[in-house]
Amino acid sequence: MFNKKNILPLCGFLFLFCGFLFHSTAQDSTFYDSADEEPVAGTPWERKGFEFSIGGNVYFASKKNANYYNGAPENNINFNLLWKNEYRRREIETLLREKYRYVGADGSIDFSNDYNYDATYNLAMDVALGMKYRFHKNWYLELSYSFRRLTVQNYFFFKFPDVLDGNKENPPYSDNESFVAKEDRHYIDLSVGYIFQKHTIVKPFLSLGAQFTYIRIKEFNVVIENQPYDLMHMARNPNYQPGVQDETYYMDWSGPGYGFLFTAGIKIAFSKMVSLDPIFQMSVASFGNSSSKLPNFNTAFCFNYIAGVRLVVSDGFFSRNK
Repeated sequence: MFNKKNILPLCGFLFLFCGFLFHSTAQDSTFYDSADEEPVAGTPWERKGFEFSIGGNVYFASKKNANYYNGAPENNINFNLLWKNEYRRREIETLLREKYRYVGADGSIDFSNDYNYDATYNLAMDVALGMKYRFHKNWYLELSYSFRRLTVQNYFFFKFPDVLDGNKENPPYSDNESFVAKEDRHYIDLSVGYIFQKHTIVKPFLSLGAQFTYIRIKEFNVVIENQPYDLMHMARNPNYQPGVQDETYYMDWSGPGYGFLFTAGIKIAFSKMVSLDPIFQMSVASFGNSSSKLPNFNTAFCFNYIAGVRLVVSDGFFSRNK
């Protein structure tokens, strides 16, 4: 699986590989009419041929799916994996009583939580690879791949019902405890677009297409008084007992998805073979369509947005005749 250490070198390698794959078939920067083979006027960005792109984007994910990571019991990765296991619960009680000694050995600790049903994803950065074929000076087909790792981070606290409220030194609740979840998303986009050839350098374009996605939950950790707890491991081993060998059940929280996208951008052709393309993209997609692996994951269609820039080269960039 991709991680931050290897995704950039891999993207760079694939980008160069695609270019050299078309090295031997790249067209000359002048194109010809198929009937009489006479040169047709136009710039390299108006002729038929391939383009290759690599880009970076800022991804704004809909918060609808983030509520899967709020710890509520209806989700299959939840806080009850900690609270309902007597050994794990006892360990947490010990941590809290050591930190908040005024609770006392007999003081009660409330493990019920006000679950955050308004959880949101953090902003995500991604790397995208694309290949475009212009079959007309204005019309093109595009295939692209992108990878995004999304993060949900939030806080909760424990209540001490036996402690009187209003005491600033001994409040009836703990400090904020944290939890963080990470989700990987893979996207394959197939679209058809139109580029407006009204200027030799600045060329607006629009595209519509289909989107195919695959998500996998990578991490869900709770940190209580600086002690981390891996909820995904606990979900695979719900019957934990100290000193007893784990009977771990393999689970893979993942699912496919699909949707539609609209992209608008501007090609800034500052060179005959290289351009910068700022883009804005809106998608309407459904994620995690797997009731057996991701029960209660919100699969309703939701809006997601991308703002980014692509570095684009034409196939002539790799040709000896450029």
